[in-house]
Amino acid sequence: MPKPPAGLIEFLYAYAPATQSLALGARALVLSELAPCHEYIFRMRSKVVLLYGPTERVIADAICSLGVFARHVTLTFHRGARLRDRSRVLRGSGKIMRHVTLKSLADLDDAALRKLLREARREAGVKRPRTASPDAVVTRIKTTPPARRPTPGWDLFGFSDDPTR
Repeated sequence: MPKPPAGLIEFLYAYAPATQSLALGARALVLSELAPCHEYIFRMRSKVVLLYGPTERVIADAICSLGVFARHVTLTFHRGARLRDRSRVLRGSGKIMRHVTLKSLADLDDAALRKLLREARREAGVKRPRTASPDAVVTRIKTTPPARRPTPGWDLFGFSDDPTR
């Protein structure tokens, strides 16, 4: 299993140890079923997102993603409505996406998750090589840009200090 990148560890630092372990365990599960793949990690508002896809266009071609929240991790299937969910673990009522909420490490042992990941990979038209290794992952991390300073003469709300503007 590939060692988690330093950027991911930095993003997860703000979470409780149980949530950190759950996120890293869910990542290991996804990589064990989807590798070789591309992984894109970024912070979005109050969560950390890990996207997985077959090409470097991970956002457009995503197979699944992990959303790390304060008390749980959500495994989202981006074309989940097409998957056969015999175990009835998928949630959601939209036209395309479905998700599974993971609240403990024991949730990762559910065989239904592996079946859904394999089916999602096949649904995306990706064939897994016989010699596939979970280490065969290309990871990109979007770091947050530095905070922007307000332009001189304007306050934080966009009002000018100069009444003639």
